[in-house]
Amino acid sequence: MKESEKAEKNVNAREIIANVLKELGMNAPSFSMATGIAYQRIFDLQRGRTKKFNPGVVNMICAAFPTINKAYLYTGEGPVFTTDKPHELDSTIGANTSADEIAKMLNKVLDLSKQVTDKDKAVEEKMQKLLAKERELMEKELELAKREIELDRKIAALGFKKD
Repeated sequence: MKESEKAEKNVNAREIIANVLKELGMNAPSFSMATGIAYQRIFDLQRGRTKKFNPGVVNMICAAFPTINKAYLYTGEGPVFTTDKPHELDSTIGANTSADEIAKMLNKVLDLSKQVTDKDKAVEEKMQKLLAKERELMEKELELAKREIELDRKIAALGFKKD
């Protein structure tokens, strides 16, 4: 095989990932979160440290974005997507979600947020009670230590030896 043929058949993962991110309108961190691929792997592809896509990474990308062309990820040839329209990020809110559905989802998020806040307050209250108990126990321990010292002094004054 000639050197020029080798260069032509060389897969450029750096260019492929750049095109995929551009077509999706995403940056590397959001792509990492959407696909479940560690950010470092995406970064390595972008920097050319990783020269080609492995099947595990390709499968994770295609699971999150089913319309991405697997062959493109492996070879860099052909279209990025298997259809004309890129697949939207898999989420609860899609293009056909109504305003009422979005409002319901937002209310649910607010309710969950309130629950978290309430639980956080309860934990804080319990923490304060525990700290008060700890302070009380430390004061009692200090009082006992003072009594023990006083008893040792009295025993010594009486001429007894402590065991």
